[in-house]
Amino acid sequence: MEMKQKYFRWSTFVKDNHPVLPMESVQELFLLDVEQNVVWITEKIANQLVCEENPLPPEISVQEFEEFLSESSRTVFRQEILRMIPGNEVRVSFHADVHGKSGYLSSVIYLFRVDSGRILGFLSVDYEASREYDRHLESVIQELQRVQSMNQLILEGASDYIYQLDIVNNVCTFSPNALDVLPLETATFSDAMNRVLSFIIPEDRPVFLDSFTPFLTGKSDLHIAEYRVRTKQGEIMWISCKGKGRHDAQGRPLMIAGSLLDITENKKHEEDIQRMLYQDMLTGLKNHRCFEEDMKEYLKNPGMRGSLLYMDIRKFKLYNELFGHDFGNRVLKEFAYMLQLYFADALGIYRFSGDEFLVHLKEYNRKEILSKLVAFQTNLKKTREIDGNTLYIGMYAAVVIYPEHGTNVEELMKNADQCLYRMSREENEEVCFFAGDMGDAVSLQFRLENELRKDIEHDYRHFRVVYQPIVRVDDQGEEWIGAEALLRYDNPQIPDVDQMNLIRTLEYSGLILPVGRWVISRAVQECSQWNAGGKKVIVHVNVAAQQAADAGLVRYIRKCCETYGLPKSCLMVELTETSMLNSFEIATQFCQELMKMGVGVALDDFGTGYSSFNYLRNLPISQIKVDREYTRQLPTNHYNQIIVSSLYRLAEDLEIELCVEGVETEDELKILREMGVSMIQGFYFERPLEADVIRREFPRKIKL
Repeated sequence: MEMKQKYFRWSTFVKDNHPVLPMESVQELFLLDVEQNVVWITEKIANQLVCEENPLPPEISVQEFEEFLSESSRTVFRQEILRMIPGNEVRVSFHADVHGKSGYLSSVIYLFRVDSGRILGFLSVDYEASREYDRHLESVIQELQRVQSMNQLILEGASDYIYQLDIVNNVCTFSPNALDVLPLETATFSDAMNRVLSFIIPEDRPVFLDSFTPFLTGKSDLHIAEYRVRTKQGEIMWISCKGKGRHDAQGRPLMIAGSLLDITENKKHEEDIQRMLYQDMLTGLKNHRCFEEDMKEYLKNPGMRGSLLYMDIRKFKLYNELFGHDFGNRVLKEFAYMLQLYFADALGIYRFSGDEFLVHLKEYNRKEILSKLVAFQTNLKKTREIDGNTLYIGMYAAVVIYPEHGTNVEELMKNADQCLYRMSREENEEVCFFAGDMGDAVSLQFRLENELRKDIEHDYRHFRVVYQPIVRVDDQGEEWIGAEALLRYDNPQIPDVDQMNLIRTLEYSGLILPVGRWVISRAVQECSQWNAGGKKVIVHVNVAAQQAADAGLVRYIRKCCETYGLPKSCLMVELTETSMLNSFEIATQFCQELMKMGVGVALDDFGTGYSSFNYLRNLPISQIKVDREYTRQLPTNHYNQIIVSSLYRLAEDLEIELCVEGVETEDELKILREMGVSMIQGFYFERPLEADVIRREFPRKIKL
């Protein structure tokens, strides 16, 4: 935090510490760093404190700051700081005399513990009211020492609410102006204690009685307290009560007098600061800091049981990239609203940061937890429209149960984070309960992502592209008409990386964007060599969801084709249904731009998703590739035969090509030939081949 060249500002502090809402109107703040022995002050405080330098510099030592407090206030200030640093107290407030330009000023100092070494302070000085407050209180005390009755002139002239309580006769007298605010008919009344308690709100009556007990028992001459009263107008008012009394020789209370100061505005400032420290301003939910304190307090009780649902929104980053941060914020608020709606009885609902949320449940039985999640998931998956964009919101939810999965906040969150990390990379489940062996899997994922980044930086070492031929079969025989480019990764530091895990890690980390472009470049360059013999051969390249949303990808494809001299009609981009889940509009625009440029578009893995036929009807495509799921056991599976045959006729009617993937046996090929299918891909013909092998074989496999 850069504060040495300028005065401390609230907007700078909240920017560094993540509360969302700045509050420029709070000008009487200071930030104290115990470890550095530094106090940063606002410009307003600097101009108001007495100093030979005018104004005071923005950065002073703690000792220099204490010099502006009276000796007694300095002692209290040090004591409160020492109590807060170990974490025993999070928030304190106390009265203090501050040396200003017009003398000592009565004020209230509020301290908030930010972290282990820093404390945020708010110096509230109502200068005029404070001077009046202290002047009247001193007058009352002096008069008490001389006589046992209050001077009526002081009562009538007081701007605050002066009181005198006769303990012996149980009679109280207030200054006349108190009748405008407090629910009293007359300034003097009997049955004093009960009447006073009647306008203190019930929740704060114990505060009043506890603070008054030391005076009643003769242990103190003073009474100091803060509590709320209900005014004559029915409003709630915070007051600071300060009084001094007298006892007889036996220590029995005789009378006490003092004043009530309206501190409602100060309390509002305190509540605003408290809210900024513990509430997420975008969603209105509690924040990460509040969760940690709530949870630590909750786990203090032995035998407590419950669970934590640690959630994040699937592919949330795409919302910001495609539609902007305002749209992303709308999604976050919608998600927060749904959490509050479906987990209304939760012990707490929190927004951590970004798209991460946490729900604290009292349930710890898996069946009960899942029953709550099912209703939430079902509604969340419904199609909704936000700012004119149609989408559904997906999520991951990691579940940890205590005490089984941890007995403290750190352990529970570590396990929840590991569980969520694994889920978001594998993308094969939305809800996962933590298991003890997840740490090893997460460690492997971290190593893989780290190695991938290093290999990309070193010119894509350990990456390579292989090619599986696509074959046309007719009465004249077989010929290769193209090949599908497939990414492979062989790193001796992490041997035997699963292909599915590789792709998921690339997509989760965002590395799919640079790697995807590299694959396109290599495939286009390779295909240009296949076409050197004069026969048109097509290379197929897979494009993931994040690539389809890449605004510059179409321009990059055009540049690659022009650089390597490949006709754009010799490139086929394959999209899967998952590439279109987040935004059908973006996928449609992407396909239209490719087709307009002359690049073909294939709908890959057709028939595996819920919306395949909907995409077929609305997307501009030139080919569909039937998923290998329908090829498996084709000779004996009558259902699969009907599906493939129907798809072939449908493709003919729509005048688009049909390619069947996953053909591995002669019987499967024979049935497809009988249906009329001629474009086929599978192990029956060739497994994926290295670039130099396929380059050597293509001239022999092409009919000229």
